[in-house]
Amino acid sequence: MAEFIKVGNEITVKPKLEGLAYELIKGKVYDLKFNRMEGKSYLVENGDLNMPKKLYKLDEDNNFINRVLTYFNSESSNQTTGVLLAGTKGTGKTMLSKRIALESNLPIIVVVTDYPANKLSAFFKNFTTPVVIMFDEIEKNDYWWETKDLLGFLDGVESTAKKLVLMTCNRAEKIDENFFDRCSRVRYFKQYEANSNSVFVRYMAEDKGVKNIDEVVNFINEYMKVKSFDNISAFLDEVVLFEDMPLTQIAKDMNISTKEIKEGNKASFQDAKSVSTDVQTSDEDEECIDDDEETDSELVMDECIF
Repeated sequence: MAEFIKVGNEITVKPKLEGLAYELIKGKVYDLKFNRMEGKSYLVENGDLNMPKKLYKLDEDNNFINRVLTYFNSESSNQTTGVLLAGTKGTGKTMLSKRIALESNLPIIVVVTDYPANKLSAFFKNFTTPVVIMFDEIEKNDYWWETKDLLGFLDGVESTAKKLVLMTCNRAEKIDENFFDRCSRVRYFKQYEANSNSVFVRYMAEDKGVKNIDEVVNFINEYMKVKSFDNISAFLDEVVLFEDMPLTQIAKDMNISTKEIKEGNKASFQDAKSVSTDVQTSDEDEECIDDDEETDSELVMDECIF
């Protein structure tokens, strides 16, 4: 007997109504929405999670995914397994959340921003199908509910099926303190730092065909304040498009915050940008930027098309 029904494009837990029998599909994405006029929760099919063709992966992240899924699939796991990923926007937390969801091979339910948190337990308590439930940037939902409103749902008192709850936030200090040091609610917590992506810069530059890689990589690692994938990728695109423009000028014209660059280093970055232009060397000694030491983290790059 099917657990769900589908009426039009709305999928709900099967009540005593007429409709088509429906089973949630493994790996498929559904949006969880709420009709305030009717007081009704329902799911809408939403295709696949948006993933890039190329993923830059660290063994650390691979091991984290394996650990989360191994516990979730074990007999000793709680009905609800909470995972909180925190860090500056663009540092990779949302991508890691998507990878966990996809590798779980479960139906994926994305909770939309305006869904009322006090309706979550009622909607999921009759599920017998294990699912992944995703919340993105939970501290930004304060117009509709506060993060503390999720605590009862995470306790999973009335759960009948396992739920893997994946949550992201930009600022962990904005999250209710009762999320932390309570493994029954949030078993795994991972913090991404603003410079977590430094290890990927050289690989990204090579993929984009940057010519003066050493100089560009040094500039990004030394002077870019927020090394998000978005910032790094955008900057490298500009470097390729305007290869004769000084790096300092490229950064200045973009929506990217940089540290103060000393005059001697400004000249150095300008020299490196132009192969065909005559460059006058200053009589003053130029300061050199030491290459960052190579990280010990092993990097794995996969071509992934979803």
